Amino acid sequence: MKIPFWLALMILLHTWAGYVFLLIFLSKIRRNASCKKEFSPSVTVVLTVHNEEGIIEKRLKNLLELQYPEHLLEILVVSDGSTDRTDEIVLTAASRNKRIKLFKTEGGGKSYSQNKVIPLVNSEVIVLTDADTIFDTDAVKNIGQNFADERVGCVSGRLILMSSEDSIAESQGFYWRYETLLRGLESGLGLLHTASGQIMAFRKNLFRPFKSRYGDDCIIPLDIISQGYRVVHDDKAVAYDIFPSTAHGELNARIRMTLRNITCTLSRYELLNFVKFPLLSVAILSHKICRWLTPYFMIAFLILNIFLFKQAYFYKITLYCQLLFYFLGIIGFIAEKNKLRLPVASQIFSFLLANTGFLIGVLKAVAGRNVYSYKNIKGCGSV
Repeated sequence: MKIPFWLALMILLHTWAGYVFLLIFLSKIRRNASCKKEFSPSVTVVLTVHNEEGIIEKRLKNLLELQYPEHLLEILVVSDGSTDRTDEIVLTAASRNKRIKLFKTEGGGKSYSQNKVIPLVNSEVIVLTDADTIFDTDAVKNIGQNFADERVGCVSGRLILMSSEDSIAESQGFYWRYETLLRGLESGLGLLHTASGQIMAFRKNLFRPFKSRYGDDCIIPLDIISQGYRVVHDDKAVAYDIFPSTAHGELNARIRMTLRNITCTLSRYELLNFVKFPLLSVAILSHKICRWLTPYFMIAFLILNIFLFKQAYFYKITLYCQLLFYFLGIIGFIAEKNKLRLPVASQIFSFLLANTGFLIGVLKAVAGRNVYSYKNIKGCGSV
């Protein structure tokens, strides 16, 4: 039992600490930064929506305020089976500004709609975003400059998650800062393989239609890497969004994201070939797969520790530490139920909640469950 115990411990330490230090070390000895300079390709912002009458006008106003040459920027709203006033509002805006266009689909889901409309676009670069996301005025300008480097096929901007005053949102902010750190380091090394669907751009000629059960922010970067191009993260291309701030919302979001992204990643299994992609395969395993499997390693680590408890003093310390960790998680849960924030305990509860989402998401993926409808994928991002 000692070997599985140490294996589980090493994987957990590598996933949540060792991997970032490995990236920092590699960044000191091996840089593969992209060349960013003044460049303005033609751009179409594709905004896929479903019944967004309450926010679509504000989003269109935000996109029209972007600092980008007007003759090079098009805004394409894809209304996926909307039954409210969304289409009417978009058509009114389009009558006032010729850059806005409306395309209707039959309600097949976000990915289905993207597959239908993107091949029809004539711009060099496609920018994907959501209705409840807000761009900085220079976001698209910064994105476009990355495509001056012919090696770059996909650009992910920096997503800032706006949080309400609760422990879930605060802990999610900490988690997202860690995720953004990883993406920046991977980008500098030419190892980035994921993006934020709220602000993601790619060369239109590199787009490959994908199955509707896959998330755009997962599958498109992987397909672009498969074609020999790079995915980069641009800290200066900023977008703002709100992540679910309740325990229930956080859990459901994690389940959906894990379910969609794990099936998507494994569908491009050739990128996990250690011989052909030695560093990239390690990045995908460390950043994604090991993270999704974290709850299983945590369960194994706890059970094995119980059996090893009497064999050495070290195992007593590790078990007590684990029990304290889960006890603080329970305290954090009680605090959350009572709308309180407790240092450490609330963060541990949020970590455990996220991993519960990973656990259920993986189980659903193994069971062959899928997420198709726009309602169910709205707000999904990369894990």
